[in-house]
Amino acid sequence: MRFSFIFSVFFSFVFNIQTYSQDENNAWIDLFSYLRVNHLQVLDTRIYAQSENAFFVYDIASGEIEKFSSVNGLTGEDISDFYYHPDLQKLFVFHKGGLIEVVDAQKQVFRSPELAYNHFIPIEQKEVNRITVNANRLYLATKYGISVYDLSRNEFGDTYYFSGTSGNLEVKAVAFFDHKIFAATVEGLYYANENANLIDINVWTKTDNSVWNDLVVFKQNLIGCIDKKLYDVSSQTPNLLMSFDKQIKSLHTGEYLSVIFNQYVKVFNQNFVLQDDFYSGEYFFDAVYHNGQLYVGTQKHGILKSPVQQPQQYTIVHPDSPLSNHAYVVDARDGIVWLAYGDYRAFNPYPIYREGLSSYQNGTWVNIPYNDFQISDVCFVKINPLNTSEVYFASAKNGLIRVRQNRIDKIFNQTNSPLQMISTDGVRVYAIDFDSQNNLWITQIMQPTLLKLKPDETWDTVDLSNILPTPNQDYHGFSDMKIDADDNIWFGTDKKGLIAYNQKTQKTTFLNTGLQTSAYPIIQTLDIDKENVLWAGNREGLRVLNDPQQIFNNNQQEFKPIKVVFDDVVQLLMEGQNITRIRVDGSNNKWITTLGSGVYYFNEDGTQTIYHFTKENSPLPSNDVYDVAVDGSNGTVYFATLKGLVGYKGFATEGGDNMDDVYAFPNPANEKQHDFVTIRGLIEGVNVKIVDVEGNLVYETTSKGGSIQWDLTAFGRYKVASGVYIALITNDDGSKTQTTKILVIK
Repeated sequence: MRFSFIFSVFFSFVFNIQTYSQDENNAWIDLFSYLRVNHLQVLDTRIYAQSENAFFVYDIASGEIEKFSSVNGLTGEDISDFYYHPDLQKLFVFHKGGLIEVVDAQKQVFRSPELAYNHFIPIEQKEVNRITVNANRLYLATKYGISVYDLSRNEFGDTYYFSGTSGNLEVKAVAFFDHKIFAATVEGLYYANENANLIDINVWTKTDNSVWNDLVVFKQNLIGCIDKKLYDVSSQTPNLLMSFDKQIKSLHTGEYLSVIFNQYVKVFNQNFVLQDDFYSGEYFFDAVYHNGQLYVGTQKHGILKSPVQQPQQYTIVHPDSPLSNHAYVVDARDGIVWLAYGDYRAFNPYPIYREGLSSYQNGTWVNIPYNDFQISDVCFVKINPLNTSEVYFASAKNGLIRVRQNRIDKIFNQTNSPLQMISTDGVRVYAIDFDSQNNLWITQIMQPTLLKLKPDETWDTVDLSNILPTPNQDYHGFSDMKIDADDNIWFGTDKKGLIAYNQKTQKTTFLNTGLQTSAYPIIQTLDIDKENVLWAGNREGLRVLNDPQQIFNNNQQEFKPIKVVFDDVVQLLMEGQNITRIRVDGSNNKWITTLGSGVYYFNEDGTQTIYHFTKENSPLPSNDVYDVAVDGSNGTVYFATLKGLVGYKGFATEGGDNMDDVYAFPNPANEKQHDFVTIRGLIEGVNVKIVDVEGNLVYETTSKGGSIQWDLTAFGRYKVASGVYIALITNDDGSKTQTTKILVIK
C-alpha cells in the first residue's frame, strides 16, 4: 500500500452549482430512456432508481414517478453509482469519469470535480463499484482502491491503495463489521481495525487470494461471494454457506438478503432459508426486498416489482420511455417523432446494433422492440409528409422498412424490390427522401443506381454508371439526401462529393470542386435553404453552393466556405469541425450538429451564432450529436446522441395558410433576460414592420416561414427604449394583414 493523498491538497477545491433558469429549464424536453436500471436504493416510501445517466424516484404508496436528468441540471454523463442520504436530503451521484454531483432538497446540483481532475488515477479506473456509509462518510470501492468522501464537508479525505500483481488492486466492496473494516478485492479479502491508521499497509491483514465479487453486512453476519459461492466471513475466515450453478453478480441487503445473478434473484432470510426465487428471462443488475415486495433493476424493463413467493405476478415500473438511449437518427413532423438506434456513422453497418424503433406521439412513447422485426442498424428515417402515419426506415443491413399505424407493415429487400444484396453484408440502404409527388427516393451502398418507390409500390431505377464505376469493394457510400422544390434529387457520397439528378431532364451529374478533405471529397450531410443555397458538411468543415441547379447547365460551380470575422481576423466558419447533420428551419436558420462540439444554431447566412449548445452549458448529454430534426409545425428541435434524445422548444415554424393566430413571445420582453422576441403564426413571405407608438420604424424583415425573431434593437444599432411596440404584418398584395403588440421593459 502506498501513502494516501487528500484530493484537495492537489487541486483548488471547486464545488460548482449547476441549475437552469425557469425559462431555460422549460425550453428543454427530457426524452431519455429509463428502462435500464443499474442500482436501487429503498427508503420508507420511495425507491431511487439509477439509469445510465439519469434517475427516477418511485413513490411506493401513490405510484407516482419523478424523473431527474440533465434537463434538471445533471451532466448527462454515465453514472457508476449513487447514494441518497435521507437526513441530509442529498443525492450523491458518482460518474464513471470521476465527477461527483450533489443534488440538494431544492434540486440544485453542485459539482465536485476533484476526482475527475486527478491525473494520478487513469480515467478508466475512476468508476465506483459500491458505496458504503459509515460515520457520516462514504467509502467508495473503486477500480484503484478505496476513497473516503466526507458528507458533512463535501470533500474527499484519504485514499487507500492495495498493491497487486499488476498495480493497484480493484476493490469490489467495503464493509464495516465487528469494529473492523473489510475490503473485498480482486486478489483477496483484506481487513483492519477501523480505528487504525488505515493508510499504513501494515495494519491490514490479507486472508486469501480469491477474486471477490461483493461484500455486505446482513443481520449479524458478514457475507461475501466468490464466483458461484456464498460465504460467511464473520470470523475473517471464509465459511461456505452455499453454492449455485451461476456466478453471483452482486448482493443487496435489507430485511432479506438478495443474491443477484444475471437472469434471476434468490432471496434468503437471516437463517439463509430461501424465501423467493425470481426469474423473468431479463438481465438483472440490482434487487432489494422491501415490505413484502421484491424490486429488481433490469436491462430493458425498468423495475420489476413482485410480491415475495409470487414470482409470476410482477408489475413493471418505469417512466414512459423510448427503448434505448443509443439515439442515432430522428425525424419529426406535425408533433410526431420517430427515433432509431445505431452507432458511428462511417458508411459501414458494423458493429451491428440491435434495438428497435421508438416514436413519441401526443406526449407518450410507442416502441417496436427488435424482437418484433429483427432489423438492425437503421441509419435514416423519413416520415411521409402527406401521411404521418407512414414512416420509412433505411437499414444498413436489412433493406427498407415501412411502418404504418405504428406497426411494421413491410420490409423491402432483394426478394420483393430492385434492392440488391451486397455479398454477405445484406441489403444496405442509406439516404432516403420524399419528393412532391410522394415518391420515395432511395440510395444503396455499392450500387450505381438511384431508386424510386412510387405510392402504388412500383419502382423506377436511375442509372448512375456514368458517374460511378462498376461495383467493387473500394466503392462509394451514400450519405444525406435532399429533394428541392423542383424535385431535383441531391445526395452526398464518401468519394464523389455531391451527386444530383434532374427528374425533368433525366440528367445526372456530380460536383466535388471546393470540398476540403484530406482524402476523398466526402459529403456527410446536406440541406438546401429557402434562398436556394446548398449547405454541405463533412468531417473537416462546412461548405456552401449558391444556385446549385446551375450544375445541370454545365456551368462551372464550386463549393465555397463561409467567411466570418472574429477578433478582427477573417476565419472560415466551422473549419475543422466534424459535421454530422445540417437542417434548415422555418426561419431559414441552420441547425448544425457535430462530433465533439455539440450543436450550433446559425442565422440565415451563417454570420451570426444564435446558440451554441454543449453538454457544459445545456441539457445535451453529449457533445457528440449525430442527428437533428426540426418539427416545422411547432418549432421543436430534437437532438440524437448516443447518450439519449433531448428536445428543445425552438421558435421557427413553417408558414401557415392564414394569420388568425399571430402572437409574440415573450411578452412582455425584458431586455435583461431575453435576447429575442419571436412573432409566430405568420404566412411565409409576409412583410413584418415593427414600429414604436409614434410610428417610427425600428425593424423590418420578410418571413421565411411561420415566424420571425426581433433582437429588441433598432436595426441592430442599439437596444430600443422601454415601451409598447406594434408589429404590422402584410402580405405582398395587401389582402392579408395582422397586427400584434409587444411590451419591452428594461
